[in-house]
Amino acid sequence: MSLSRRSLLTAAAVRPLVALDKSLIYMNAANIAPCGKAALAEYLKQLQDFQQNPAFQNREVYKTLSESVRARLAKQLGAAPAEIALTRNSSEGNNLIAQGLRLQPGDEILLTAHNHPSNTQSWQLRARQSGATVVTAEVPIYAKTAEELLGTIAGKVTARTRVIALSHLTNTTGLLYPIAAVADLAHQKKAWCHVDGAQSFGWMNLNLPALRIDSFTGSFHKWPMGPLESGLLYVREARIDELTPAILSVDYWSDKPTGARKFEMLGQRDDAKLRGLEKTIEFLETTGMAVIERRALAIAARFRNGVAGVPGAKLKGSGEAAVSGPVIKVDFPGQDLTAIYNRLWAKHRIAIAKTDAGDAAGLRFSPHIYNTEAEVDKTLGALRL
Repeated sequence: MSLSRRSLLTAAAVRPLVALDKSLIYMNAANIAPCGKAALAEYLKQLQDFQQNPAFQNREVYKTLSESVRARLAKQLGAAPAEIALTRNSSEGNNLIAQGLRLQPGDEILLTAHNHPSNTQSWQLRARQSGATVVTAEVPIYAKTAEELLGTIAGKVTARTRVIALSHLTNTTGLLYPIAAVADLAHQKKAWCHVDGAQSFGWMNLNLPALRIDSFTGSFHKWPMGPLESGLLYVREARIDELTPAILSVDYWSDKPTGARKFEMLGQRDDAKLRGLEKTIEFLETTGMAVIERRALAIAARFRNGVAGVPGAKLKGSGEAAVSGPVIKVDFPGQDLTAIYNRLWAKHRIAIAKTDAGDAAGLRFSPHIYNTEAEVDKTLGALRL
């Protein structure tokens, strides 16, 4: 998958580069995005080679390849290679941080009500194990400013707060949190700031050190359009030694992995996938993250603005640029959400997600750079029927 940074980034240019059925209107990148054709081809080619010759000698290449992928990914995120662990997904990274931190009875773990389950349940388990307490900050869904979002978290911070863990962009209603400000708040209390970046990594132009966070997770199978079961864990170098690895495997004590590599000791892995990651990162590099971010936000804005013309539709969130990303939740109060969801798929081949109940109830649309303006307009038209 390759696209010149100098090219005008349009869906027409991107769509042929991803392995997506042409008959689909696919607006579910927040769950899984289609993999790039080049990344998929390289992965499958390498997997075939691996299975035909799994000898140690043939697998030596992966040692170099993993470090190359780590270095390129670190550069893209403004981090040092030693701060990056190659994981299987955000959920694994969230659990590695939760299990790795040394907590005590009386410590408080501050979450938000719209964290992804892996960034809630992993901390709930850790609280049971350690005697710590989970504190939950409510989410002001219709917040218009970053200050409103920060305020709900700040109001829950106490002298006992040891962790603040939250989603960068919520997968529920697409609220974008002011992470640098949250990190500063955490550090004022000498607390750890952990960010689930599953919904920001891949479309957002990120510099992780600039966010001043302690750890961050991401998944390649979402917005970066990479292969399944591939992700990253970033840990700020100055704090790596504060974490205990939750998983140990062959030669951990003798190999003594340095930096964030100690969180990769998972046993045998699908090393052939590194070729797919290499191609995925190459696409992000050559296209440019700033370019991808502009396009992702533009196509999301077109959809969000169009919802106003859909009878009975209620947009979750204020839609203000400062607190919004390309995850869009639309509710239809008094109507059967499941019926609408099924109709969009059965009649129009529109693939989305839905939440059935609660304050985040509604249909979730997460368009990406491969979605055309015509697809957005067709989807809005289908909602009007």
